[in-house]
Amino acid sequence: MTEPSGNANTRQEFARALWDLADLTRADSSRRSFRATAYRNAIWSLDDLDPGLETTAEEAMQVPGIGAGIVRLIQEFRDTGSLSDYERLHSRYPAESGRIRKLPRVTPAILRELKEVAGVETWSDLEIAIDSGDALLAKGVGPATLERWVAVSSLWPNGPALPAHESWVLARTARSHFERILRAPVTVTGEVRRVTEWAHTITLVVAGEVSADLLQSSAIGIPESVDEGSVRLDTPFGIPMEARMAPENELGTALVSTTGPEAHLRLLDLSTAAPTEQTVYEASGLNWVAPPARAGRLPPDDLIGVDHMRGDLHLHTDSSPDGRITLDELVAALVDMGYSYAAVTDHTAGLRFGGLDGEALMAQKREIERVQEVYPEFHLLHGAEINIEPDGTLDIEDEVLDELDIVVAGVHSSFDLSEEEQTRRVTSALAHPRVRVLSHPTGRRIGLRPPLRLDMAAVMDIAATHSVALEANGHRDRLDLNADLAKQAFDRGVVLAANSDAHRPAELANMRNAVASLQAGHLPVDAVVNAREYEEFLTWLRG
Repeated sequence: MTEPSGNANTRQEFARALWDLADLTRADSSRRSFRATAYRNAIWSLDDLDPGLETTAEEAMQVPGIGAGIVRLIQEFRDTGSLSDYERLHSRYPAESGRIRKLPRVTPAILRELKEVAGVETWSDLEIAIDSGDALLAKGVGPATLERWVAVSSLWPNGPALPAHESWVLARTARSHFERILRAPVTVTGEVRRVTEWAHTITLVVAGEVSADLLQSSAIGIPESVDEGSVRLDTPFGIPMEARMAPENELGTALVSTTGPEAHLRLLDLSTAAPTEQTVYEASGLNWVAPPARAGRLPPDDLIGVDHMRGDLHLHTDSSPDGRITLDELVAALVDMGYSYAAVTDHTAGLRFGGLDGEALMAQKREIERVQEVYPEFHLLHGAEINIEPDGTLDIEDEVLDELDIVVAGVHSSFDLSEEEQTRRVTSALAHPRVRVLSHPTGRRIGLRPPLRLDMAAVMDIAATHSVALEANGHRDRLDLNADLAKQAFDRGVVLAANSDAHRPAELANMRNAVASLQAGHLPVDAVVNAREYEEFLTWLRG
């Protein structure tokens, strides 16, 4: 288990041990481990217990998230300082299995082999084993697997970091937790607020006169540093957490300064405490800047914003194999969000796990018409997210595509083609007269899958020629296109689309992340096709 620092209380030591146990429990399962999830969830309940864990079993089980299994582990740790379940699993799996298992094709058997025959305990050990070739001694690991491991591991920054989708979940959970514990408003700032691809710290601002004592003794982390009004915690989650306490009259300055980045802060006058961010910017003679757009230069006055979005062009219902929202629920939510139009774009049959064929799409067309009658002021477009085959063709025949209002196309397979093959594949699809949007253009998943080998300049030029929109996808594990590529595309005359790619109700909020990528690229409103009013959008769609 990870060694705690010397000033840790028992509750903090146990939380770290429980996190490590969860990692190894997940490593021991080829499927989702509900036990590991219970361990991780229980960590957030420990602050309701005595710091020394001197709590009876009956009292502990009154706390939500703590059941008989967690109580047993608490008693064992309090009595022995260790967990036998951890020691048993660690005898079979590497200590840092939690990170190693994120690599492609890693199974419990491969984890055991890496430990047994290559001596892998940590991520550094694995890198050494790959370089030396010792990793090939593990049964089930061949040159192709090593090549994929190297490609994925090269995506990770040096030092502690979490990809956007993980850091956001951690930050959201921490905010809710500390609002409950501290009984004060908490705001997530820093890299998570700026929607960066990677986060190195979870940064929180606590509003009001709050004692730092509860933060210093929290199970969520061991104090690494304590300054006036600020506590930095060494957490078991992979990156540290920093909380700043700010009186109401200084809250704006705290929010701005902790959101950063440093290059942006140099543009501002932070010498006087201010209650709101707007006040900080006004004192500096500037307009407020959206956090993702904060950089060493100011964005344009007509910067794209979430309030500019008029429609969402990439949405899935439960007609997609991975969809978890009905058509009626989806449209009701979209209308409630204030959109004036949207496109239903379920997956099609060529996807690895299936989707709609031509006949099913025609049946869905009738459902679209039914729902449209219920919302006459809302414009509901019938589309599909078509799969681009390796040869550049589409997986639905043209006569069916002609019946759709909009065609979104994307790469969902054969990610390892050469740059020449992949570029020819994508540009061929963009030249198809029915394709209007290229979804998640590079195919990358942050920290999980490298981008496709593509000549992006060629892709952008074909998109500009055929007036195909390149998507900024709002899923936090994609954020694709990223800010730099979105800016390059706009500069080459390409129109952009900001989409949620929602598969369930909560993911409709992904639009904020899609817009954040475009804000980080300092793109104006007129760069985004679905920021246009419906009639203007329709002119583009039919053009």
